[in-house]
Amino acid sequence: MSDAAMVAMQEARKVLLEEKQKGLATREGAIALTQLETAILWRENDLLTQNSPNADIAIKSQDPAPDAVKHLLLITADDLGMQLGCYGYRGVTTPNLDRLAGEGVRFNRAYVTAASCSPSRASLLTGLYPHQNGQLGLAHLGSSMRPGLPNLISLLKKRGYRTGQIGKLHVEPEGDFPFDDKKIDIEPTRDPQAVRSLCERFLRDSGDHPFFLYLNLFDPHKPFARDIAGSPKVKLSPAQAGVLPFMGQDTKELRQETADYLTCVNRLDEIMGGVLEVLRERGLEKGTLVVFLSDNGPELPRGKVTCFEAGTQVPLLVRWTGRFRPGVREELVSTIDLLPTFLALANAPVPAGLPGRSLVPLLEGQAGPWRETLATEFNSHEPRMINPQRALRDGRYKLILTLLKDPALNWPDGLTLESYRKIQPEAGRGEFVELYDLESDPEEFKNLAGTPGLKEVEARLRRELEEWRRETKDPLLDPGNLRAFIREGGQALETQVILKELHRKQEEARKAGQPIPNTVTPAEMEKLRSFSSHKK
Repeated sequence: MSDAAMVAMQEARKVLLEEKQKGLATREGAIALTQLETAILWRENDLLTQNSPNADIAIKSQDPAPDAVKHLLLITADDLGMQLGCYGYRGVTTPNLDRLAGEGVRFNRAYVTAASCSPSRASLLTGLYPHQNGQLGLAHLGSSMRPGLPNLISLLKKRGYRTGQIGKLHVEPEGDFPFDDKKIDIEPTRDPQAVRSLCERFLRDSGDHPFFLYLNLFDPHKPFARDIAGSPKVKLSPAQAGVLPFMGQDTKELRQETADYLTCVNRLDEIMGGVLEVLRERGLEKGTLVVFLSDNGPELPRGKVTCFEAGTQVPLLVRWTGRFRPGVREELVSTIDLLPTFLALANAPVPAGLPGRSLVPLLEGQAGPWRETLATEFNSHEPRMINPQRALRDGRYKLILTLLKDPALNWPDGLTLESYRKIQPEAGRGEFVELYDLESDPEEFKNLAGTPGLKEVEARLRRELEEWRRETKDPLLDPGNLRAFIREGGQALETQVILKELHRKQEEARKAGQPIPNTVTPAEMEKLRSFSSHKK
Protein backbone atom coordinates (compact mmCIF):
# COMPACT_ATOMS: atom_id res chain seq x y z
CA MET A 1 0.00 0.00 0.00
CA SER A 2 1.36 3.43 -0.96
CA ASP A 3 1.87 6.25 1.54
CA ALA A 4 -0.85 8.25 -0.24
CA ALA A 5 -3.34 5.41 0.14
CA MET A 6 -2.56 5.12 3.84
CA VAL A 7 -3.03 8.87 4.32
CA ALA A 8 -6.38 8.68 2.54
CA MET A 9 -7.48 5.81 4.75
CA GLN A 10 -6.45 7.69 7.88
CA GLU A 11 -8.41 10.77 6.75
CA ALA A 12 -11.50 8.68 6.01
CA ARG A 13 -11.25 7.06 9.41
CA LYS A 14 -11.02 10.49 11.06
CA VAL A 15 -14.22 11.69 9.35
CA LEU A 16 -16.13 8.52 10.24
CA LEU A 17 -14.97 8.68 13.85
CA GLU A 18 -16.17 12.27 14.11
CA GLU A 19 -19.58 11.26 12.76
CA LYS A 20 -19.76 8.41 15.21
CA GLN A 21 -18.83 10.63 18.16
CA LYS A 22 -21.52 13.16 17.15
CA GLY A 23 -24.12 10.39 16.89
CA LEU A 24 -24.46 10.89 13.14
CA ALA A 25 -23.01 7.57 12.02
CA THR A 26 -25.19 5.52 9.67
CA ARG A 27 -25.14 1.75 9.38
CA GLU A 28 -23.08 2.05 6.22
CA GLY A 29 -20.71 4.41 8.00
CA ALA A 30 -20.24 1.98 10.88
CA ILE A 31 -19.41 -0.83 8.47
CA ALA A 32 -17.04 1.39 6.47
CA LEU A 33 -15.30 2.42 9.69
CA THR A 34 -14.90 -1.24 10.63
CA GLN A 35 -13.37 -2.05 7.26
CA LEU A 36 -10.95 0.85 7.54
CA GLU A 37 -9.95 -0.10 11.08
CA THR A 38 -9.28 -3.64 9.92
CA ALA A 39 -7.18 -2.60 6.93
CA ILE A 40 -5.16 -0.02 8.86
CA LEU A 41 -4.53 -2.41 11.73
CA TRP A 42 -2.77 -5.05 9.64
CA ARG A 43 -0.69 -2.52 7.76
CA GLU A 44 0.31 -0.38 10.74
CA ASN A 45 1.69 -3.51 12.37
CA ASP A 46 3.71 -4.51 9.30
CA LEU A 47 1.92 -7.82 9.02
CA LEU A 48 1.50 -7.41 5.28
CA THR A 49 4.04 -4.87 4.08
CA GLN A 50 7.38 -3.53 5.21
CA ASN A 51 8.53 -6.61 7.09
CA SER A 52 8.48 -8.72 3.96
CA PRO A 53 11.98 -9.16 2.52
CA ASN A 54 10.29 -9.03 -0.88
CA ALA A 55 8.51 -5.72 -0.42
CA ASP A 56 10.36 -4.35 -3.44
CA ILE A 57 10.99 -7.66 -5.13
CA ALA A 58 13.28 -7.63 -8.14
CA ILE A 59 13.75 -10.08 -10.96
CA LYS A 60 17.12 -11.61 -11.68
CA SER A 61 18.20 -13.96 -14.43
CA GLN A 62 19.12 -17.55 -13.73
CA ASP A 63 21.16 -19.95 -15.81
CA PRO A 64 18.63 -21.86 -17.91
CA ALA A 65 18.04 -25.56 -17.55
CA PRO A 66 19.39 -27.59 -20.47
CA ASP A 67 15.91 -28.03 -21.95
CA ALA A 68 12.90 -25.98 -20.91
CA VAL A 69 9.82 -27.96 -20.00
CA LYS A 70 6.99 -27.47 -22.48
CA HIS A 71 4.02 -28.27 -20.27
CA LEU A 72 3.57 -28.05 -16.50
CA LEU A 73 0.81 -29.75 -14.51
CA LEU A 74 0.61 -28.91 -10.80
CA ILE A 75 -1.94 -31.02 -8.92
CA THR A 76 -2.94 -30.46 -5.30
CA ALA A 77 -5.02 -32.71 -3.09
CA ASP A 78 -6.94 -31.06 -0.27
CA ASP A 79 -6.10 -32.23 3.28
CA LEU A 80 -4.25 -35.38 2.21
CA GLY A 81 -1.65 -36.84 4.57
CA MET A 82 0.92 -39.55 3.97
CA GLN A 83 -1.72 -42.25 3.61
CA LEU A 84 -0.73 -43.57 0.17
CA GLY A 85 0.53 -46.97 -0.84
CA CYS A 86 3.75 -45.52 -2.25
CA TYR A 87 4.53 -44.16 1.21
CA GLY A 88 4.02 -47.54 2.84
CA TYR A 89 0.41 -47.17 4.02
CA ARG A 90 -1.58 -50.32 3.19
CA GLY A 91 -5.03 -49.19 4.26
CA VAL A 92 -5.86 -47.53 0.94
CA THR A 93 -6.13 -48.52 -2.73
CA THR A 94 -3.97 -46.06 -4.68
CA PRO A 95 -2.50 -47.80 -7.76
CA ASN A 96 -2.44 -44.66 -9.91
CA LEU A 97 -0.53 -42.51 -7.45
CA ASP A 98 1.74 -45.45 -6.65
CA ARG A 99 2.52 -45.79 -10.36
CA LEU A 100 3.20 -42.05 -10.64
CA ALA A 101 5.63 -42.38 -7.72
CA GLY A 102 7.35 -45.31 -9.38
CA GLU A 103 7.73 -43.44 -12.66
CA GLY A 104 9.01 -40.25 -11.03
CA VAL A 105 10.84 -38.90 -8.01
CA ARG A 106 9.24 -39.48 -4.60
CA PHE A 107 10.17 -37.08 -1.82
CA ASN A 108 9.89 -38.77 1.56
CA ARG A 109 10.35 -35.64 3.68
CA ALA A 110 8.38 -32.84 2.03
CA TYR A 111 6.60 -30.17 4.07
CA VAL A 112 4.15 -27.33 3.63
CA THR A 113 4.90 -24.01 5.31
CA ALA A 114 1.69 -24.08 7.36
CA ALA A 115 -1.01 -26.70 7.93
CA SER A 116 -3.86 -24.47 6.79
CA CYS A 117 -5.21 -24.20 3.27
CA SER A 118 -4.83 -20.54 2.29
CA PRO A 119 -1.44 -19.90 3.96
CA SER A 120 -0.08 -23.14 2.49
CA ARG A 121 -1.31 -22.40 -1.01
CA ALA A 122 -0.07 -18.81 -0.90
CA SER A 123 3.41 -20.12 -0.08
CA LEU A 124 3.24 -22.59 -2.94
CA LEU A 125 2.33 -19.83 -5.40
CA THR A 126 4.71 -17.10 -4.13
CA GLY A 127 7.69 -19.04 -2.75
CA LEU A 128 7.34 -17.10 0.52
CA TYR A 129 6.43 -18.12 4.07
CA PRO A 130 2.99 -16.95 5.27
CA HIS A 131 4.52 -14.34 7.57
CA GLN A 132 6.34 -12.95 4.52
CA ASN A 133 3.52 -12.88 1.97
CA GLY A 134 0.85 -11.94 4.55
CA GLN A 135 -1.67 -14.75 3.97
CA LEU A 136 -1.95 -15.60 7.68
CA GLY A 137 -5.39 -17.20 7.66
CA LEU A 138 -8.22 -18.36 5.42
CA ALA A 139 -8.90 -16.24 2.36
CA HIS A 140 -12.68 -16.51 2.49
CA LEU A 141 -12.67 -15.20 6.06
CA GLY A 142 -10.87 -11.95 5.32
CA SER A 143 -7.17 -12.85 5.27
CA SER A 144 -5.11 -11.80 2.27
CA MET A 145 -1.53 -11.78 1.15
CA ARG A 146 0.13 -8.49 0.23
CA PRO A 147 -1.05 -7.34 -3.21
CA GLY A 148 1.34 -7.20 -6.11
CA LEU A 149 3.71 -10.03 -5.22
CA PRO A 150 5.19 -11.93 -8.16
CA ASN A 151 3.69 -15.40 -8.27
CA LEU A 152 3.95 -18.62 -10.21
CA ILE A 153 1.09 -17.79 -12.55
CA SER A 154 2.16 -14.24 -13.40
CA LEU A 155 5.78 -15.30 -13.93
CA LEU A 156 4.97 -18.29 -16.15
CA LYS A 157 2.46 -16.23 -18.10
CA LYS A 158 5.20 -13.68 -18.79
CA ARG A 159 7.31 -16.57 -20.05
CA GLY A 160 4.65 -17.42 -22.61
CA TYR A 161 2.77 -20.28 -20.99
CA ARG A 162 -1.00 -20.54 -21.31
CA THR A 163 -2.22 -20.69 -17.71
CA GLY A 164 -5.24 -22.56 -16.41
CA GLN A 165 -6.92 -23.16 -13.06
CA ILE A 166 -9.35 -25.97 -12.22
CA GLY A 167 -10.83 -26.03 -8.71
CA LYS A 168 -10.11 -23.81 -5.74
CA LEU A 169 -7.55 -21.03 -5.52
CA HIS A 170 -8.35 -19.89 -1.95
CA VAL A 171 -5.74 -17.13 -1.91
CA GLU A 172 -6.41 -13.40 -1.96
CA PRO A 173 -6.20 -11.07 -3.78
CA GLU A 174 -7.52 -13.41 -6.47
CA GLY A 175 -6.94 -10.80 -9.16
CA ASP A 176 -3.18 -11.09 -8.73
CA PHE A 177 -3.26 -14.51 -10.45
CA PRO A 178 -3.75 -13.85 -14.19
CA PHE A 179 -5.08 -17.21 -15.36
CA ASP A 180 -6.05 -17.40 -19.02
CA ASP A 181 -8.65 -20.06 -18.23
CA LYS A 182 -10.47 -20.60 -14.91
CA LYS A 183 -12.97 -23.24 -13.81
CA ILE A 184 -13.20 -22.56 -10.10
CA ASP A 185 -16.12 -24.73 -8.99
CA ILE A 186 -14.97 -27.04 -6.20
CA GLU A 187 -17.50 -29.87 -6.09
CA PRO A 188 -16.87 -31.13 -9.67
CA THR A 189 -13.28 -31.84 -8.69
CA ARG A 190 -14.59 -34.80 -6.64
CA ASP A 191 -16.15 -36.42 -9.71
CA PRO A 192 -13.66 -38.48 -11.75
CA GLN A 193 -15.50 -37.99 -15.05
CA ALA A 194 -15.99 -34.26 -14.46
CA VAL A 195 -12.27 -33.76 -13.74
CA ARG A 196 -11.35 -35.75 -16.81
CA SER A 197 -13.66 -33.65 -18.99
CA LEU A 198 -12.31 -30.38 -17.57
CA CYS A 199 -8.72 -31.45 -18.24
CA GLU A 200 -9.56 -32.63 -21.76
CA ARG A 201 -11.19 -29.29 -22.52
CA PHE A 202 -8.20 -27.28 -21.28
CA LEU A 203 -5.72 -29.42 -23.22
CA ARG A 204 -7.85 -29.23 -26.37
CA ASP A 205 -8.10 -25.44 -26.10
CA SER A 206 -4.35 -25.15 -25.49
CA GLY A 207 -3.51 -27.00 -28.70
CA ASP A 208 0.25 -27.25 -29.12
CA HIS A 209 0.88 -24.14 -27.02
CA PRO A 210 3.01 -24.52 -23.85
CA PHE A 211 0.76 -24.55 -20.81
CA PHE A 212 0.70 -24.47 -17.02
CA LEU A 213 -2.36 -26.10 -15.49
CA TYR A 214 -3.08 -25.73 -11.77
CA LEU A 215 -5.46 -28.60 -10.94
CA ASN A 216 -6.89 -28.52 -7.42
CA LEU A 217 -8.79 -31.61 -6.29
CA PHE A 218 -11.15 -31.27 -3.32
CA ASP A 219 -10.70 -34.80 -1.95
CA PRO A 220 -10.13 -35.81 0.81
CA HIS A 221 -11.40 -32.57 2.40
CA LYS A 222 -14.38 -32.53 4.75
CA PRO A 223 -17.25 -33.15 4.48
CA PHE A 224 -16.06 -36.65 3.66
CA ALA A 225 -18.19 -37.98 0.79
CA ARG A 226 -18.23 -41.77 0.62
CA ASP A 227 -19.67 -41.86 -2.90
CA ILE A 228 -19.58 -39.43 -5.80
CA ALA A 229 -20.99 -40.74 -9.09
CA GLY A 230 -20.20 -44.32 -8.05
CA SER A 231 -16.64 -43.53 -6.97
CA PRO A 232 -14.62 -44.90 -5.29
CA LYS A 233 -15.00 -48.57 -6.04
CA VAL A 234 -13.36 -49.53 -2.73
CA LYS A 235 -15.02 -48.09 0.38
CA LEU A 236 -13.64 -48.75 3.85
CA SER A 237 -15.61 -49.63 6.95
CA PRO A 238 -14.71 -48.33 10.43
CA ALA A 239 -13.48 -51.82 11.35
CA GLN A 240 -11.15 -51.89 8.33
CA ALA A 241 -9.87 -48.35 8.86
CA GLY A 242 -9.30 -48.19 12.60
CA VAL A 243 -7.63 -44.90 13.51
CA LEU A 244 -4.36 -43.39 12.34
CA PRO A 245 -1.46 -43.63 14.83
CA PHE A 246 -0.92 -39.89 15.20
CA MET A 247 -4.50 -39.33 16.39
CA GLY A 248 -3.74 -40.77 19.82
CA GLN A 249 -7.27 -41.91 20.61
CA ASP A 250 -9.60 -44.65 19.42
CA THR A 251 -13.33 -44.00 19.51
CA LYS A 252 -16.28 -45.16 17.43
CA GLU A 253 -16.68 -41.69 15.97
CA LEU A 254 -13.00 -41.38 15.05
CA ARG A 255 -12.99 -44.81 13.40
CA GLN A 256 -15.91 -43.71 11.23
CA GLU A 257 -14.17 -40.44 10.35
CA THR A 258 -10.99 -42.30 9.46
CA ALA A 259 -12.92 -44.74 7.26
CA ASP A 260 -14.61 -41.86 5.46
CA TYR A 261 -11.30 -40.03 5.01
CA LEU A 262 -9.53 -43.08 3.56
CA THR A 263 -12.48 -43.75 1.27
CA CYS A 264 -12.01 -40.23 -0.11
CA VAL A 265 -8.32 -40.99 -0.64
CA ASN A 266 -9.34 -43.99 -2.77
CA ARG A 267 -11.53 -41.71 -4.92
CA LEU A 268 -8.70 -39.21 -5.23
CA ASP A 269 -6.60 -41.98 -6.75
CA GLU A 270 -9.32 -42.86 -9.25
CA ILE A 271 -9.48 -39.18 -10.27
CA MET A 272 -5.71 -39.13 -10.72
CA GLY A 273 -5.93 -42.22 -12.91
CA GLY A 274 -8.23 -40.35 -15.30
CA VAL A 275 -5.97 -37.28 -15.40
CA LEU A 276 -2.86 -39.30 -16.19
CA GLU A 277 -4.75 -41.28 -18.81
CA VAL A 278 -5.74 -38.05 -20.57
CA LEU A 279 -2.06 -37.09 -20.81
CA ARG A 280 -1.23 -40.50 -22.32
CA GLU A 281 -4.08 -40.36 -24.82
CA ARG A 282 -3.01 -36.94 -26.06
CA GLY A 283 0.66 -37.92 -26.32
CA LEU A 284 1.69 -35.43 -23.63
CA GLU A 285 3.41 -37.72 -21.13
CA LYS A 286 6.95 -37.04 -22.28
CA GLY A 287 6.67 -33.28 -22.57
CA THR A 288 4.77 -32.64 -19.34
CA LEU A 289 6.19 -32.09 -15.88
CA VAL A 290 3.70 -33.53 -13.39
CA VAL A 291 3.89 -32.45 -9.74
CA PHE A 292 1.48 -33.88 -7.17
CA LEU A 293 1.26 -32.83 -3.52
CA SER A 294 -1.18 -31.93 -0.75
CA ASP A 295 -1.82 -28.53 0.81
CA ASN A 296 -1.64 -29.94 4.39
CA GLY A 297 -2.36 -33.04 6.41
CA PRO A 298 -5.79 -34.54 7.14
CA GLU A 299 -8.44 -32.77 9.16
CA LEU A 300 -8.21 -35.31 11.95
CA PRO A 301 -6.98 -34.85 15.53
CA ARG A 302 -3.35 -33.67 15.66
CA GLY A 303 -3.19 -33.21 11.90
CA LYS A 304 -4.36 -30.11 10.06
CA VAL A 305 -3.93 -26.71 11.82
CA THR A 306 -0.99 -27.96 13.93
CA CYS A 307 2.79 -27.93 13.58
CA PHE A 308 2.89 -31.68 14.17
CA GLU A 309 4.28 -33.93 11.43
CA ALA A 310 0.78 -35.17 10.57
CA GLY A 311 -0.23 -31.61 9.76
CA THR A 312 2.79 -30.35 7.84
CA GLN A 313 4.36 -33.39 6.15
CA VAL A 314 2.80 -34.10 2.76
CA PRO A 315 3.31 -36.41 -0.21
CA LEU A 316 5.33 -34.89 -3.08
CA LEU A 317 5.67 -36.76 -6.38
CA VAL A 318 7.43 -35.31 -9.45
CA ARG A 319 7.55 -36.91 -12.90
CA TRP A 320 9.08 -35.71 -16.15
CA THR A 321 9.30 -38.76 -18.38
CA GLY A 322 12.57 -38.92 -20.27
CA ARG A 323 14.22 -36.20 -18.19
CA PHE A 324 14.17 -37.27 -14.53
CA ARG A 325 15.03 -40.85 -13.66
CA PRO A 326 12.76 -42.53 -11.09
CA GLY A 327 14.11 -42.33 -7.56
CA VAL A 328 13.54 -41.49 -3.92
CA ARG A 329 14.92 -38.45 -2.07
CA GLU A 330 15.27 -38.11 1.69
CA GLU A 331 16.23 -34.43 1.89
CA LEU A 332 14.11 -31.95 3.85
CA VAL A 333 12.21 -30.04 1.17
CA SER A 334 9.50 -27.40 1.42
CA THR A 335 6.77 -26.11 -0.83
CA ILE A 336 8.68 -22.81 -0.99
CA ASP A 337 11.11 -24.77 -3.19
CA LEU A 338 8.54 -25.41 -5.91
CA LEU A 339 8.29 -21.91 -7.41
CA PRO A 340 12.04 -21.65 -8.09
CA THR A 341 11.94 -25.24 -9.40
CA PHE A 342 9.16 -24.52 -11.90
CA LEU A 343 10.83 -21.32 -13.04
CA ALA A 344 14.22 -22.98 -13.45
CA LEU A 345 12.73 -25.73 -15.59
CA ALA A 346 10.85 -23.13 -17.66
CA ASN A 347 14.02 -21.05 -18.16
CA ALA A 348 12.14 -18.18 -16.53
CA PRO A 349 13.63 -15.41 -14.35
CA VAL A 350 13.40 -16.09 -10.61
CA PRO A 351 12.49 -13.34 -8.08
CA ALA A 352 15.46 -12.36 -5.93
CA GLY A 353 15.56 -13.02 -2.22
CA LEU A 354 13.28 -16.04 -2.08
CA PRO A 355 13.87 -18.34 0.93
CA GLY A 356 13.50 -21.57 -1.08
CA ARG A 357 15.77 -23.22 -3.60
CA SER A 358 15.31 -25.15 -6.83
CA LEU A 359 14.82 -28.91 -6.51
CA VAL A 360 16.34 -29.54 -9.95
CA PRO A 361 19.64 -30.96 -8.58
CA LEU A 362 17.69 -33.46 -6.46
CA LEU A 363 15.39 -34.33 -9.36
CA GLU A 364 18.45 -34.99 -11.49
CA GLY A 365 19.78 -37.42 -8.90
CA GLN A 366 22.67 -35.26 -7.76
CA ALA A 367 24.26 -35.56 -4.36
CA GLY A 368 25.53 -32.59 -2.41
CA PRO A 369 24.84 -30.27 0.51
CA TRP A 370 21.23 -29.42 1.25
CA ARG A 371 19.37 -27.72 4.10
CA GLU A 372 19.90 -29.44 7.44
CA THR A 373 16.85 -27.90 9.12
CA LEU A 374 13.36 -27.02 7.95
CA ALA A 375 10.90 -24.53 9.42
CA THR A 376 7.11 -24.43 9.49
CA GLU A 377 4.65 -22.09 11.14
CA PHE A 378 1.03 -21.55 12.10
CA ASN A 379 -0.74 -18.26 12.66
CA SER A 380 -4.49 -18.61 12.33
CA HIS A 381 -7.08 -20.59 10.45
CA GLU A 382 -10.48 -19.15 11.18
CA PRO A 383 -11.27 -16.53 13.85
CA ARG A 384 -11.56 -19.13 16.61
CA MET A 385 -8.22 -20.69 15.68
CA ILE A 386 -5.54 -18.14 16.48
CA ASN A 387 -2.50 -19.96 17.76
CA PRO A 388 0.78 -18.51 16.44
CA GLN A 389 3.52 -21.14 16.47
CA ARG A 390 6.96 -21.54 14.92
CA ALA A 391 8.64 -24.93 14.48
CA LEU A 392 12.00 -26.22 13.32
CA ARG A 393 13.14 -29.78 12.72
CA ASP A 394 16.44 -31.35 11.74
CA GLY A 395 17.12 -34.93 10.75
CA ARG A 396 15.95 -36.25 14.12
CA TYR A 397 14.54 -33.65 16.50
CA LYS A 398 11.77 -31.08 16.27
CA LEU A 399 11.20 -27.95 18.34
CA ILE A 400 7.79 -26.25 18.46
CA LEU A 401 7.54 -22.80 19.97
CA THR A 402 4.02 -21.65 20.89
CA LEU A 403 3.97 -17.87 21.13
CA LEU A 404 1.01 -17.85 23.53
CA LYS A 405 0.59 -19.76 26.76
CA ASP A 406 -3.18 -19.87 26.29
CA PRO A 407 -3.94 -20.03 22.57
CA ALA A 408 -7.47 -19.39 21.33
CA LEU A 409 -7.58 -22.74 19.60
CA ASN A 410 -10.35 -25.28 19.14
CA TRP A 411 -9.23 -28.75 18.07
CA PRO A 412 -10.74 -30.57 15.06
CA ASP A 413 -14.16 -32.16 15.17
CA GLY A 414 -14.40 -35.55 16.81
CA LEU A 415 -12.23 -34.79 19.81
CA THR A 416 -12.87 -32.29 22.57
CA LEU A 417 -10.13 -30.12 23.99
CA GLU A 418 -10.51 -31.92 27.31
CA SER A 419 -9.99 -35.29 25.64
CA TYR A 420 -7.07 -33.94 23.67
CA ARG A 421 -5.33 -32.76 26.83
CA LYS A 422 -5.41 -36.30 28.16
CA ILE A 423 -3.43 -37.40 25.13
CA GLN A 424 -1.08 -34.45 24.72
CA PRO A 425 -1.34 -32.17 27.76
CA GLU A 426 1.56 -29.94 26.80
CA ALA A 427 0.24 -29.10 23.34
CA GLY A 428 -3.33 -28.94 24.62
CA ARG A 429 -2.37 -26.14 27.01
CA GLY A 430 -0.18 -24.42 24.46
CA GLU A 431 3.04 -25.02 26.36
CA PHE A 432 5.75 -22.58 25.38
CA VAL A 433 8.33 -25.14 24.17
CA GLU A 434 7.92 -28.67 22.85
CA LEU A 435 10.80 -30.94 21.82
CA TYR A 436 10.31 -34.31 20.12
CA ASP A 437 12.63 -37.12 19.09
CA LEU A 438 11.17 -38.07 15.73
CA GLU A 439 13.16 -41.31 15.57
CA SER A 440 11.85 -42.82 18.80
CA ASP A 441 8.57 -40.88 18.90
CA PRO A 442 7.46 -40.20 15.29
CA GLU A 443 3.91 -39.38 16.37
CA GLU A 444 5.16 -36.69 18.82
CA PHE A 445 3.53 -37.80 22.06
CA LYS A 446 6.46 -37.35 24.47
CA ASN A 447 7.59 -33.78 25.03
CA LEU A 448 11.30 -33.82 25.90
CA ALA A 449 11.71 -30.08 26.47
CA GLY A 450 13.77 -29.50 29.58
CA THR A 451 15.33 -32.98 29.53
CA PRO A 452 18.88 -32.59 30.92
CA GLY A 453 20.45 -34.90 28.35
CA LEU A 454 18.94 -32.91 25.48
CA LYS A 455 19.78 -29.45 26.78
CA GLU A 456 22.25 -28.74 23.96
CA VAL A 457 19.88 -30.06 21.28
CA GLU A 458 17.05 -27.86 22.56
CA ALA A 459 19.31 -24.79 22.77
CA ARG A 460 20.64 -25.36 19.25
CA LEU A 461 17.20 -25.74 17.69
CA ARG A 462 15.92 -22.74 19.63
CA ARG A 463 18.85 -20.66 18.41
CA GLU A 464 18.43 -21.77 14.79
CA LEU A 465 14.69 -21.14 14.92
CA GLU A 466 15.27 -17.58 16.12
CA GLU A 467 17.86 -17.09 13.39
CA TRP A 468 15.35 -18.25 10.76
CA ARG A 469 12.74 -15.85 12.13
CA ARG A 470 15.19 -12.94 11.94
CA GLU A 471 16.35 -13.84 8.44
CA THR A 472 12.79 -14.04 7.13
CA LYS A 473 11.77 -10.90 9.08
CA ASP A 474 9.00 -12.56 11.06
CA PRO A 475 6.79 -9.64 12.22
CA LEU A 476 5.71 -11.58 15.33
CA LEU A 477 9.23 -11.29 16.73
CA ASP A 478 8.07 -7.85 17.82
CA PRO A 479 6.00 -8.26 21.02
CA GLY A 480 3.88 -5.29 19.97
CA ASN A 481 2.98 -6.97 16.69
CA LEU A 482 2.23 -10.21 18.51
CA ARG A 483 -0.09 -8.44 20.96
CA ALA A 484 -1.81 -6.61 18.13
CA PHE A 485 -2.22 -9.81 16.13
CA ILE A 486 -3.86 -11.61 19.03
CA ARG A 487 -5.87 -8.66 20.37
CA GLU A 488 -7.19 -7.48 17.05
CA GLY A 489 -6.71 -10.41 14.71
CA GLY A 490 -9.70 -12.43 15.83
CA GLN A 491 -11.95 -9.37 15.88
CA ALA A 492 -10.71 -8.25 12.48
CA LEU A 493 -11.35 -11.63 10.93
CA GLU A 494 -14.68 -11.95 12.70
CA THR A 495 -15.72 -8.60 11.29
CA GLN A 496 -14.86 -9.85 7.81
CA VAL A 497 -16.95 -12.96 8.41
CA ILE A 498 -19.97 -10.79 9.30
CA LEU A 499 -19.56 -8.61 6.23
CA LYS A 500 -18.95 -11.55 3.89
CA GLU A 501 -22.08 -13.28 5.21
CA LEU A 502 -24.09 -10.13 4.50
CA HIS A 503 -22.66 -9.97 0.99
CA ARG A 504 -23.49 -13.66 0.45
CA LYS A 505 -27.11 -13.12 1.52
CA GLN A 506 -27.34 -10.10 -0.76
CA GLU A 507 -26.01 -12.07 -3.74
CA GLU A 508 -28.42 -14.97 -3.11
CA ALA A 509 -31.34 -12.54 -2.89
CA ARG A 510 -30.27 -10.79 -6.08
CA LYS A 511 -30.10 -14.06 -8.02
CA ALA A 512 -33.50 -15.11 -6.68
CA GLY A 513 -35.09 -11.77 -7.53
CA GLN A 514 -35.93 -11.17 -3.87
CA PRO A 515 -35.57 -7.98 -1.79
CA ILE A 516 -31.89 -7.44 -1.04
CA PRO A 517 -31.11 -7.36 2.70
CA ASN A 518 -29.03 -4.40 3.82
CA THR A 519 -28.68 -5.02 7.53
CA VAL A 520 -26.82 -7.39 9.78
CA THR A 521 -28.33 -8.90 12.91
CA PRO A 522 -28.39 -6.83 16.12
CA ALA A 523 -25.75 -9.10 17.67
CA GLU A 524 -23.52 -8.73 14.61
CA MET A 525 -23.97 -4.97 14.60
CA GLU A 526 -22.95 -4.83 18.24
CA LYS A 527 -19.74 -6.66 17.35
CA LEU A 528 -19.10 -4.19 14.55
CA ARG A 529 -19.71 -1.22 16.85
CA SER A 530 -17.47 -2.68 19.52
CA PHE A 531 -14.64 -3.24 17.09
CA SER A 532 -15.11 0.12 15.35
CA SER A 533 -14.87 2.03 18.61
CA HIS A 534 -11.76 0.20 19.80
CA LYS A 535 -8.59 2.26 19.82
CA LYS A 536 -5.11 0.87 20.14
